[in-house]
Formats: sequence, structure tokens, C-alpha cells
Amino acid sequence: MPRAKKSAADAARKPRKATARRAARATAPALPDPSGDAPLHELSRDALSVLLYVALLPDETRAIVKELGVSVPGFRTEALSDVERCDVLADEIRAAPTTRARVLDPLRRAFGRPPLVAVPADGVVADDLLAVGSSDHGLTLALWRVLADPDPAVRARAAPVLEQLVKEYYGPAPAPAGGRGAPSPAPADGAAAEARVIELEKELARAEERIASARKKAEEQREKLQEWLKEARARAAQAVDEAARAREAAEAAARARDRAEAALAAAQATDAAAEAQRARAALRDAEGRAQALEGRVARLQQRVEELEAELATARTAAGAGSERVAPVAAAADADEPEDAPASWLMPVYTREFYDSLEGWDRRIQRAAFKQANLLAQDHRHGSLRALPLEGLPGYYRVRVATDVRLLYRRGDRQNAIEILSLIDREDLDRYVRQAKTRQ
Repeated sequence: MPRAKKSAADAARKPRKATARRAARATAPALPDPSGDAPLHELSRDALSVLLYVALLPDETRAIVKELGVSVPGFRTEALSDVERCDVLADEIRAAPTTRARVLDPLRRAFGRPPLVAVPADGVVADDLLAVGSSDHGLTLALWRVLADPDPAVRARAAPVLEQLVKEYYGPAPAPAGGRGAPSPAPADGAAAEARVIELEKELARAEERIASARKKAEEQREKLQEWLKEARARAAQAVDEAARAREAAEAAARARDRAEAALAAAQATDAAAEAQRARAALRDAEGRAQALEGRVARLQQRVEELEAELATARTAAGAGSERVAPVAAAADADEPEDAPASWLMPVYTREFYDSLEGWDRRIQRAAFKQANLLAQDHRHGSLRALPLEGLPGYYRVRVATDVRLLYRRGDRQNAIEILSLIDREDLDRYVRQAKTRQ
């Protein structure tokens, strides 16, 4: 073929080869991340928890829980079991997928990288890999696959592993009797072969015992794992129940608080209405007294005018006029109505006083009002036995009965006195302490 035609044919084949390579790359399965990053948050809670339990050591899970600052309400993280810590980490990874890096780091330190990351995997390869890993004969299956590979270089990879197994199971090779490097003599008869068979059978029995022991330990470990999972689920259910009860208690407390606030508002409204009613009654009383005083003032003024007229008439009379003035003045004084004493005070009965009346019998209550009335008329009256209350300046006590005292103080106005409380004599010190805290 001419060189020009051959070059043209090669140029035509190159695009087809490039297209074939691109198509092959497009159809080939994607390779996993060489670092071993995996979407662990896609697993279920139990599946992720048991993976962490199998893959990590207890110290590693304990360190990860401490590093992430994960906590369980009502439990100390130091007291959690291995299964419970794995459950907590599983919940955290499912809630925050970026925290899976804390779990994958210990695996990288222990194993370097996951196996077969450079080989595309499909469903069949994944099933075979899981079957080999979960089988008690995983090493046998792996050696079988490597030795059956058509590539001699791949098959050569099994030789170091087999030599290590020879050292582990058979021990070092015996030294040859004919000197270093001499071949061992062949057995003269079948006795040596029979002895070798017996030895191999013993090795096989020991291997079977080890396999049985390993299976037994695996079964025990599986049972323990199931028990721990059941216990963890029971604790989780208990925690959910306790949380539900806590929510119900909080809701009940909120309802009780609302009822208490409503009752307080109603009580405050009732107290305000009672205070307003007492204020209106006191105002009507004061207005009545003011009208009475105004009437008395008017009558006194009229009387003064009459006396002045009589005095003027008397001055015009003869010398007997001076003798008539004195009787008239005395008569005027005799006709004047009795006025309130100068020491009279307006009693102001506080809400505290009305509350303190509860629990006392009617005799003590009547005596309290009697002493309050006498106190308003003359607070210096000798029968009151008014004494200052020690520890509270401006507070006084009045004797009502043998062990009962009436507490009062002068009001903000000059002519008012506040009736504070009806109290047992033994409670005076407590009243003083409480009054100091209110000030």
C-alpha cells in the first residue's frame, strides 16, 4: 500500500479509536473515592449503629462522642455502653452528614483505604465482596480467586500469603540431614507417608476446632450484640416515654400558670372594686361630716351675729349693761353643741387589716373595731396601752386581748391613722421581719 494511502487510513482510524475509548469510559462504572468517603447518613439507624460497633473500637467511639460534644438528656456519656454510644453517633451522623468524617478517620488510620477502590464494582462484585468478608473462609475464597486469575503476575501475589500460612500452621521447615541445600530423602516405605497423613489429620482436626471455636465466639458475640440492641431500643423507648411525660407535665404547668394568672387578675379586680367601694363610703362619710360642720359653722355665725347685736344694745343701756353681757356669753357657751376633740383622727382600714380578721372569733373582731374607734378618737387614751413596735419606726401596737394586738401607724395625712393588722402577740417578730423586707 502506498504510504499516502496508509497515512490516510491511520488518520481515519484514530477518531474512531478515540470515540470508542470515550464510549468505554462513559459506560464503565464509576470508581469510589480513594479516601474511602461513604454516604453513611443514607443507612438506617440500626444499620449504621451496628456498622460503627463492628468497625470501631470502644475507645474510638468514646473519643468521637467527646469530640463531637454529643449528649443524651438524662444520661452521662461516660456511663453509656458501646452499643448506646454507637446509637448516639448514628443519630448524629444521620442528622449532620458532615460528621461522618470523624468516623472514617479511625478507619483510614487502621486500614489505610478500603479494598478494591481501583476496580469498578457492579452488583455481582459487591455481593461477592460481602460474601467473602462475612464468611469464615474469607481467606480461602480470596486465595482461590487470585490463583484462578489468568494473569501470572496476579497469581504470584498469593505466594507470600501462602508462605506466611506455612510458617503459622506448619512451623519452620526442618533442616536437611545431608547438609545445607541437600534434598530430603524420599521415604523408603509407606510408614512415613502414613505418619504424614496422621499428622495432617491432626492439623485438620485442630483447624476444625479453631473454626468451631471461632464460630462459637462469633455466635456469642452476635447474641450479645442482639441483647445490647434490645437494651438500647428499650432505653430509647423509655427516653421517648419520659420526654412525652415531661411535655405533658410542662403543658399542665402552663395551664396551671394560666389559671393562676387569671385567678390573680380576678382577685386584683375584686380588691380594686372593694377598695373603690370603701373609698366611696369614706368619701360619703367625709362629705356628711363636712356638711354637718358647715351647718354648725353657719349656726355659730348666726349666733355670733345675734350676740353682737345684743352686745351693741347692751352698750347703749345704763350701767347695768356690763352685768348683762357675762350671762349672755355664758348662755351662748352653754348652747354651743359639743365639738369633736382636737386629737380625733380619720381611721383608714387597710386590706391587710380585713385579711387579718379571718380566723378570729366575733368577740375579738368587735374588740378590734372598738379599739380602732377609740384610737381614732384619742390615740393617747390610757386604756389603749399604745406602745411603739420595736424594729419598725412609726409603727405602734394596741392591746385588744391578753395575747392579741392591733397594729397601726400614722398615715401620710395629718388627720389619718392606718389600721394595719390584728395579730397574735407571738407573731410580732415575724411581722417585723416581713415588713422590713417589704420596705
